[in-house]
Amino acid sequence: GATIVEPNCVGPASGKEYLAQLLAGGRYDESQRPACGNATVQGPTVVEVQLYLTQVNEVNQKLGQVTVNGYFRSWWNDPRLAFNSTEQGGCLDSISMAGSESVGQLWEPDLYFDNLVTLNKEGGRLVQIDSSGSVWKSEQLTLTVKSPINLGKLPYDNHTAEIVLASYSQDIKRIRVIPKGGVIGEEYSGVGIVAPQLTSSVWSFGPEAEKEDKEKGFETPGRVEIRSSWDYLSLQFGYARRPKYFVDQVIIPSLLFLMVSYIQFWVDPAAAPARAALAVIPVLIQRTLSNQVYKSLPEGSQRMWLSDYVATTIFISVLAACQFGVVQFCQLQEKRRAAKLAGLQKAGEVARKLFNVCEQDGTTLLDLLSECSAQQVSVDSDLPVAADVRVSVGEPFTEMQPNMSATSSTSMPCKIKSERAVRYGMSEADLMFIKYAQIVFERFDQDRSGHCHPSEVRRSLKYFNIFLSTFATASMMGMFLRDEGLRTSVDEMQLTLTFDQFTKLLSKVGDYTVHAKACSKGSMSIVAKMQGLAPSKRCDSLARWLFPAIVIVTVAGFYLLLPLY
Repeated sequence: GATIVEPNCVGPASGKEYLAQLLAGGRYDESQRPACGNATVQGPTVVEVQLYLTQVNEVNQKLGQVTVNGYFRSWWNDPRLAFNSTEQGGCLDSISMAGSESVGQLWEPDLYFDNLVTLNKEGGRLVQIDSSGSVWKSEQLTLTVKSPINLGKLPYDNHTAEIVLASYSQDIKRIRVIPKGGVIGEEYSGVGIVAPQLTSSVWSFGPEAEKEDKEKGFETPGRVEIRSSWDYLSLQFGYARRPKYFVDQVIIPSLLFLMVSYIQFWVDPAAAPARAALAVIPVLIQRTLSNQVYKSLPEGSQRMWLSDYVATTIFISVLAACQFGVVQFCQLQEKRRAAKLAGLQKAGEVARKLFNVCEQDGTTLLDLLSECSAQQVSVDSDLPVAADVRVSVGEPFTEMQPNMSATSSTSMPCKIKSERAVRYGMSEADLMFIKYAQIVFERFDQDRSGHCHPSEVRRSLKYFNIFLSTFATASMMGMFLRDEGLRTSVDEMQLTLTFDQFTKLLSKVGDYTVHAKACSKGSMSIVAKMQGLAPSKRCDSLARWLFPAIVIVTVAGFYLLLPLY
């Protein structure tokens, strides 16, 4: 309101009159700082400082800068400015000078902002002097300062904005800078920042910024630090991020796309295009989420909780995509092994013929296979066919070259069809799959006893794309042997198969596998269930259980590790 002037008073009635009387005759030197408070002992002038925040305009996370609006206030005492109050017959108790009226006329502390980026003082300015010589100055300003921002806990990060000021030319022997109501020295004291309730959709402000904004605003003390005989006053206020944006736009979507990755484990691997889409699309989208995180953040080497979290979810999605590749590889292996079984069953007529011969001659299938295999002969031996066989050095090999003289060329050993194979009309192609069964059987007959136990038979069956648990394999062996007219042990785990029986079982294995699985289904352990699955199905089955566990452990682990960032 308007200044009330006492009637019949003596002294200045306005700021203009006051300056005119003060400066008349050169009695006041604005270049000289005032004496200490009691005007009797020379010492440092105490300057109190406070910042009244009205708005936090911007937090620039890329550059580590904070821009604020407010009123920069300072207080000091200059005994030279004292005048008569109304009680002493004067016209005024305090004199106010707005704008630039007092600029350059009165002594003012040469304070500057040590971490300043930009400063705009185009707002208002007010200087008020009371009758005792106490001065209060207030300037409206927009201030941008450099303030370190630690984004390690993003989006649950909280920070402290710091505004540092000091006297530009006066050390502590001449000026002591303290917060309003504070004490001289290196400590927290007084009130450095005052602010009403500040609102923002991104940040919450105040000493307890992690919580909701205080209804009545906040106040923070100032902290003085002495550097090389200069007072540096730090005015600080805390602010914390409201995490909703990153939770809604990054954290939750990344979990949803991990669920999309999880869906692929329930899709038939034979539907390769659909499975590939479910494996690859989440990786691409989560890579986009990672780019979004850095859209408004510095692209430095600082570790951030959110970037580590997104990188880990991408890695999990990539692992899920790699699992699809493993499943496809396993399926190729299974198809090749299934083809071996199909070839063996296709050669069933040859197998039955061999079994009949074995029964007639009282020999084993292994011995008969050896006799039916191709035999190596020399050119001088009597051949089991009507013609001599010669192979000339330097000439291409021909199947039969009859009526060639023994002295016409140099001879060498060669292989011919065995007499038994010719007698029974068996081609080597017919024997190929049975010989493959022989190789597999001998590989798993570890004690070379000619007998395989259920665990060895189970491992052998895998090479023909037949997957059973050890218990189911023993059950199948028991059924087969009883069908062959043999008595079996009550403990079927003690049963064994010879190669003859193994090969005969392979020729009609389809009649037993379904029944064997059904008999053992009720008592199957997790290991037995895994043994009864093909590798491709085993990978999917394990992924269905492990993937959610990995995701849960990952998310829980990141939130537990958050305080360490």
